[in-house]
Amino acid sequence: MALAPVFPVWLCPLPGPLYTVLMGYKEAPVNEARARFTPIVRSLLADFLVAHAACVTAAAGGAPEIVLPVPSSLRPGGSPLARVDGLSSAVEAALPGARWSPHLVVRTGEPVGHMHPSARAFAVPPRFRPAVAGRRVVLLDDTYVSGSRAQSTAAALRRAGAASVVIVVLGRVLRPDRVPTHADFLRPLRRAAALGDVARPCGRCVQTLAPTE
Repeated sequence: MALAPVFPVWLCPLPGPLYTVLMGYKEAPVNEARARFTPIVRSLLADFLVAHAACVTAAAGGAPEIVLPVPSSLRPGGSPLARVDGLSSAVEAALPGARWSPHLVVRTGEPVGHMHPSARAFAVPPRFRPAVAGRRVVLLDDTYVSGSRAQSTAAALRRAGAASVVIVVLGRVLRPDRVPTHADFLRPLRRAAALGDVARPCGRCVQTLAPTE
């Protein structure tokens, strides 16, 4: 099955401030830290979707109808993004007509790991398949390293009959300290790798020369 297109909101080199936010909102041991990072996550996603709704719509082949976070493959409580206060209403406001539906995809128990995607690691339960069939779906994730979880989730949705799946991820993780090609890629883009204005051209704007801003 073909890979789903990916919209990275930000490049996320390690170490860096964005990675601190994306790990902190879900893993910080101090409640105050999680409370400080969570609104940043909500704002970054919502602002990007507002600025680039036309780009996401074009990639999906029409207006998105369903939005959901990529399920966690390990956390018993499900996706951390599903627990971000106000994210559901912010996403639905940014993509009019789309429905926030975080429970449409579940884990199956088949392993999925770094660089090991599995088309069977996630599934749409039978009772939800009519809601997915023929729909255009946007998947949200916080970090994208190899993309195994996100692409495995996209495969489950397509297998359930989704017309299209587009992935929007807050941070495309890069390791310039370990991967020379990452360092070479980032060198002229250091300004774009920091937190800042999400209204800049996204990957699709650049390719089509048709910015949505």
